[in-house]
Amino acid sequence: MAMYEIHHLEYDPVACIKEFWQRYDMDSCRNHLVELLTIYLDRERKVNPAISAADVQHFTIALFRMLMAYFIIHYQRINLSGIEISFLRSNRFIACELESSKEIYDFFCQLSQNH
Repeated sequence: MAMYEIHHLEYDPVACIKEFWQRYDMDSCRNHLVELLTIYLDRERKVNPAISAADVQHFTIALFRMLMAYFIIHYQRINLSGIEISFLRSNRFIACELESSKEIYDFFCQLSQNH
């Protein structure tokens, strides 16, 4: 239904995006995506999931809804610059997380350039 609800008269792609980021942060997105890949790649090994199947299903639906919302925003050229989106985590936490990931990225770039 996520693909078709974009045609509902009261559909608001910005509200959809806000709802997603209020519920999930980058860390939980990464964990859910790893879980999805683990389920896909290890389905024959019967691995005990780290995240419940219901949570993975809810995340997958929410992620697809958000992707559809971003698509509609891009397609309709909706300007997001003046829209305030509150995130699950604080801006300070997000900034620290981005800085840490940048340091890791830079480290591996240096390693690859030296070899």
